[in-house]
Amino acid sequence: MKTQGKNHSVNVLIVEDSRTQAEYLQHILENEGYTVVLATNGIEALEKVKIGEPSIILTDIVMPEMDGYELCRVIKTDENLRHIPVIIVTQLFDPADLVKGLDAGANNIIIKPYEPKHVISRIQNTLQLDDADSTLEVSFDGKTHTIPAHKLRTPALLLSTLDNALKKNTELSEANELLAAVNRDLQQKFERHKAISKTLQSSQQSDTRGTDTPSRGQESPGIHDAGRNHPQYDEIMRMVVGHLPFPLSLIDASGKFRFMNTKFEQLFGYTIEDIPSEKEWFSKAFRDTPESKNFISLWKRTLEGAGAKDSSTFPVTCKNGNICQISIHVTPLTGDERCVVFEDVTGKLKSDRLRFFLASIVSSSHDAIIGKSLDGTILSWNRAAERYYGYLAEEVVGKSIAIIIPPELHIHLPLFLQRIANGEIIDRFNTVRVRKDGSRINVCVTLSPIRDEGGRVIGVSTIAQNVTHSKNNDLSNQAEDQADPHR
Repeated sequence: MKTQGKNHSVNVLIVEDSRTQAEYLQHILENEGYTVVLATNGIEALEKVKIGEPSIILTDIVMPEMDGYELCRVIKTDENLRHIPVIIVTQLFDPADLVKGLDAGANNIIIKPYEPKHVISRIQNTLQLDDADSTLEVSFDGKTHTIPAHKLRTPALLLSTLDNALKKNTELSEANELLAAVNRDLQQKFERHKAISKTLQSSQQSDTRGTDTPSRGQESPGIHDAGRNHPQYDEIMRMVVGHLPFPLSLIDASGKFRFMNTKFEQLFGYTIEDIPSEKEWFSKAFRDTPESKNFISLWKRTLEGAGAKDSSTFPVTCKNGNICQISIHVTPLTGDERCVVFEDVTGKLKSDRLRFFLASIVSSSHDAIIGKSLDGTILSWNRAAERYYGYLAEEVVGKSIAIIIPPELHIHLPLFLQRIANGEIIDRFNTVRVRKDGSRINVCVTLSPIRDEGGRVIGVSTIAQNVTHSKNNDLSNQAEDQADPHR
C-alpha cells in the first residue's frame, strides 16, 4: 500500500495505437498505483504533454501519424522536455531497431511480450537514473553509432533484450533438430513408398506375363507411376504432409511444381496456381535484383545436388512483399522428382544480429560487465573489466570471481550466488574489489540472473561502475563537515 501511495504521484503517459495493448499496460500500472494517461500516436502524445507534463513516457514504435522514434526524438531535442524519461515498448528486436531507438534518445527499451513485474522494474529503474553527458560508441553494420550512455543505459538494454535473444536461439535450435528428424522420417517414408512401387510393378508384370505382352514402343507402368496410382501412395503422402511442420514442395524433372503443402502457402503466400513451375517461382520469389541471377543459379545447383545444401540462404520475396530468409533441404525421389523442405531462418539471422549487437555494446561499455556460472566461474569479461581490474580476459576466464574479491569479503560470495540462483536481482550495492596490482577500487555492482528458455537460472550477470571518484568526494565532504560542524 505504501508503494502504491508513492506511485500515485507518478504520471505515466502510454502512447500506443493498439487499444488492447494500451489497456493492458494501463491495467498493470494502475494496479501499482500509477496515474495513467493514454495517447494513440506521437502527435496526440505531444498535445497531452503540453496539458500536463508526465513523469515518464512509455511509447510503442509502429504508430500512425508520428511513430515512437520521432516522438522520442522530438522530446529529447526540446530543452523544456528532454528531462522526461522515455521507454520504448516494442516487439521489434532487430539490432537496427534498437540502435534507432537509442539514437533517438530513448532511456530504456522493453521487448514484448513482457511480464508485468518486468515493466514495473524498468519504470522504477529508469526513474532512478540521472542524465549524464557521456556517450557510448557502438559499431554495427559497418557504422559507428554514438549513443548517450547514462549510468545504467547499457545494462538496462542488455537485461531487456538478452532473455529474448536466448529464447529465439533456443527455439531455432529446437526447430533445426525437428527438421533433421523430419528429413529422416521423410526419407524412410519414401523408401517404403519405393518398395511398395516395386512390389506393384512386379505384380503387374506377373499378371501380364504370357498374355498381353507390350508391343515395341509401348512401356509398362514405371515404378513412380505405379506407386502414384496406388491408394497407399496417397495415404503415405497424407501422413507425411499431415505431420510436417515445415513448408514442403514436390518438383518434377521438368521443373514443374507437383505439390506444395499448407505450410508452404502460409509462409510464402503462393499457391500452385501462382507458381505452376520454377519459372514463375524464380520471377516471383527472386524479383529483379542484382543478385537474383546468382540465387537462381545456386537454387538450381542445390536441387541438382551440386550446391551447399544446408548452408545456402535465399532471400525469398513472399506474395505480400515481405522478404523471408530461407534455406532448403532436398530429398531425391523416384522419377527424378525432388522433395524440397524449406526452413525459415529469418528469426535466426535476426537473433544472430542481435547477439552481435549486444556483444558490441558489452565490448564498448564504460561499465565492467562480467558473465559467471552459478558457482562463480568467470565466463566472459569485457574491456571495461580489463581497465577496472587490470586483468586481461584470457587471464581470468575459467577462474573464480573470487580473484577480484577482497579476502575478508569471500564469505559473502556463496550467499550472493545462492540469492541469484533463487532468481533474485541484487541491485546497485557499493563494495570494494581488488585489482591485479593489489590496489583496491570502489564499485557499485548490480547482480542479475541469466535464465534459459525455460526460465531456469543458468548464470550470473555482473555490471560494475567505478565509483572511486564519488567515494573520495564523499569522504572529502565528510571531513569538511567534521571540521566545520556549522556548515
